[in-house]
Amino acid sequence: MYVSKRIDKSSSVIEKNITNYTQNLTTSSLGINSINIVAASISSSYWNSLNVLFYASGSPVFDGESKFSSTAHSLAENDGKQFLNKFHGYPSSSIINIPQQYFGEKIKEGSFKLTDKSYTDNASNNPIILDDKHGNLYSSNAHHSQSSATSISSSDNYVGNIFYDLGIVTITETGSWSGSVDYSDITNNSNYTLQFDSYDTIFSHEYSVTLNPNEFNNSMNYTLKSPLRGSYTTMNEFTASLMGTQFLRQEFTGSNFQPYITEINLYQESNLFEPVIRAKLPKPIRKSDKIALTFKIKLDL
Repeated sequence: MYVSKRIDKSSSVIEKNITNYTQNLTTSSLGINSINIVAASISSSYWNSLNVLFYASGSPVFDGESKFSSTAHSLAENDGKQFLNKFHGYPSSSIINIPQQYFGEKIKEGSFKLTDKSYTDNASNNPIILDDKHGNLYSSNAHHSQSSATSISSSDNYVGNIFYDLGIVTITETGSWSGSVDYSDITNNSNYTLQFDSYDTIFSHEYSVTLNPNEFNNSMNYTLKSPLRGSYTTMNEFTASLMGTQFLRQEFTGSNFQPYITEINLYQESNLFEPVIRAKLPKPIRKSDKIALTFKIKLDL
């Protein structure tokens, strides 16, 4: 009776798959918060941190020092097309922090959308800010632009930055979105929504389990056994009687009887008592004693 066998490792397959999930968050979502930052004020430490981590490499001179490249900034993988020229020219900015539990490995480029519900223009439109796939934010429905001769996402018209792999969003433009709403107002009243696609890598492990005709032909289902003679007053006594005998009931002893497979367990070689993977079949499969059966077990990690 075969109760276990080795898996042929040459038949195992490992696949890498990218998954995206659209997140719709509000200011009431756990961990979502925004901070208004003003240089040289009580919140100057935030401004200084942003400068060192992301923006110092975008300024030729800062406090008399030569520019330097920031390690954290390089993590954004913005392919050299991210605009950083507005941070030092504007005394204030806003920062939105998105916890990693929402975006996974990073926010998918080109999927970010911020809608501020606190403000509207005369036509009842809310400010909407998108990203351009390169780490820049721009308003898709702004009334005013710094330069009408360039695109709304150009280095003149962009309004902030997004650092995809860190979940950091900054609004650095302080000009006017409309006649009554400035970019420095956006996210200040804590009534905005965020939409973006998370980005995660999933590795799928596929194992092939082959059962040959001469293997696994005995059932491990104790209810097929013939109970010992005697009377039983409880179900526990009846179950103990079944477990105490090795003989099958007569209807299961014929040459045509084959067990059904309902579950396949995978074990570590050092521990054959506790399975590390338990695969339950959607329906019982009759074990054949004529041909080999191959089951494929796929596990996503």
